[in-house]
Amino acid sequence: MKNKIIIMGVLSIILGLVGCKKDNQENKNSNSSLMQFAKQITINQLSEELQKLKDGKTEFDFIGITSNGVDCIYFVKDGNNFQIEFEAMAQEQIPFIQKLKQFANSSGFMFKMTTYGNKPQYSNEKKAPVIRIEINSKLTKTSEIGKTIENIIFGNTENTKYDVVP
Repeated sequence: MKNKIIIMGVLSIILGLVGCKKDNQENKNSNSSLMQFAKQITINQLSEELQKLKDGKTEFDFIGITSNGVDCIYFVKDGNNFQIEFEAMAQEQIPFIQKLKQFANSSGFMFKMTTYGNKPQYSNEKKAPVIRIEINSKLTKTSEIGKTIENIIFGNTENTKYDVVP
């Protein structure tokens, strides 16, 4: 478990730097941006990516999806179930922590606040906050919950294109 937390922390740092942050013009013009190499899906293809995660066909025990770097949610394999996490690495992500807490409460899910020790891109926090929504669900339900979060919390539609990270 400790190794899993360390791996998640290291990967979260990497993703915070290149994967799930709001693109700026420099990143859009950069040939070395990792986002250019990310697989793109629509939300209706999320279950296929979760199946790969469930089957151990991903590099890590989690995947993330983001359309703009702000709406980045992570799906974490937890035994035979999944959990959902959101890390506020950029200032514009902070308000979504409260919205996700409200979503969890209204949906009957427990949540906890944690951190992976990552330095956010804003100055008022020493460590980026992470909300972990304990959905404890199987693949199909997890996909439905992810779709609901992206729609209700972030205003995305079925046509929104997401980068899959890592």
